[in-house]
Amino acid sequence: MAEKTHGERIDRLEQVIHILAEDQVSLQKLIAELATETRRGFDRVQKQFEETDRRMRETDSQMKRTDERIDKLVSAIGEFIRKSS
Repeated sequence: MAEKTHGERIDRLEQVIHILAEDQVSLQKLIAELATETRRGFDRVQKQFEETDRRMRETDSQMKRTDERIDKLVSAIGEFIRKSS
């Protein structure tokens, strides 16, 4: 294999550096896209968490109202039985 001239070596180095620079830019773009998608994912999870929390609070409130109604009904039945005896 014939030795390359100084100019050919520099040309080759420039090509390699150009390829490395393009790869670096591609990696930076990929990292930025991944960061954006990760942020979107976190945002979706946050919205789901907020919705779940809202539903749990609503369910707790409904259960409390149901418990109160059951307590009143049991008391009324007890009062009815007491008066009937």
